[in-house]
Amino acid sequence: MANYFDMGNVSTSASDAYETLRARLTAGEFRAGMRLTELQIAHELQLSRTPVREALRRLVNDGLLRFVPNVGTFVPSWSEQEIRDLFDLRVILESRIARLAAQRITRSEIEHLVSLQDRIEARGARTDSANLKRINPLNREFHRLISAASRNTRMSEMLSNAIEIPLVQQTFARYTPEQLARSFRHHREVIDAFIAGDPEWAHDVISCHVRAARAAMLDSSSGNGPSQGLDARASDALAAQGVVDRDAVVQGAVQPSRKAAHARPRRHRR
Repeated sequence: MANYFDMGNVSTSASDAYETLRARLTAGEFRAGMRLTELQIAHELQLSRTPVREALRRLVNDGLLRFVPNVGTFVPSWSEQEIRDLFDLRVILESRIARLAAQRITRSEIEHLVSLQDRIEARGARTDSANLKRINPLNREFHRLISAASRNTRMSEMLSNAIEIPLVQQTFARYTPEQLARSFRHHREVIDAFIAGDPEWAHDVISCHVRAARAAMLDSSSGNGPSQGLDARASDALAAQGVVDRDAVVQGAVQPSRKAAHARPRRHRR
C-alpha cells in the first residue's frame, strides 16, 4: 500500500479515489444497502485510509452515499417517496431543457443524436446484462447532448446532479423489453421534435419519457423487480444494534430507531 507524506499527494489520491468510487457507484457495482469501509476501499484501491476517508466524505455530501452515525457509510436505498421526489425533479428539469433545446439545437447535434440512437438500438430491446451495459453510457451521452443543446448551463448542472445518482443510472436494469422499446421510441420522437423545431412537442415527449421511467422504477421497487433495501446481514446487524427500525429496513428506507435517535451523539468515526 502506498505511503503519502505530503498534502499534495493526499489531495491527488483523494480526488482519484473519489472519481473511481463515483464511477463505480454510478455503474451500480455496489448494491444498495452495502456498507463501504475505509479499510475495504483502501485495500481495493491500494491507497492509505486518509484519501479514502476524504473521498467517502465527499460522496456522502454529494448524496451518493449515506452515513449512519455509529454504524458506517452505506450505499443508499430508496423509499418510494424518495423515488417519486427524484423523478418529479427530473420531469421538471428535463422537459424544460428539451423545450430550450428544440429552439437552440444545431443540425450537427441532431445528427449526433440520430447516430447515438442508431447505436443504442443496434442490438434491439434486449435486456440482458451485456446489452444494458453497452446501452447505458450511450444513453447518458444522448441525454447529455440534449442538455448541452439547451445552452442553459445552470439548469444543465442541476440536472446533472439529479441524474448522476446511481438509482437513476440503473433505470435500464429495471426495464422489461417492452419498456426498453418504448424508451427507444421516445428518443426517436424527441429527435423528430427537434427536427421540427417544436418546443412543446419536445417538452411533452421528454416529460412522458421520464414519467415512464419513474413508473418502471416504482414497479420494480414495490417488489416486482430487484430489491433496493439493505442486504439481509446488514439489516439484521443494524436492527440488532437498535440503530434502525427493522420494518423501515424491509421497506427500503434506512431510518434511525427511537433508541438510536435519542442516543447521546458521538464523534463521527468511519
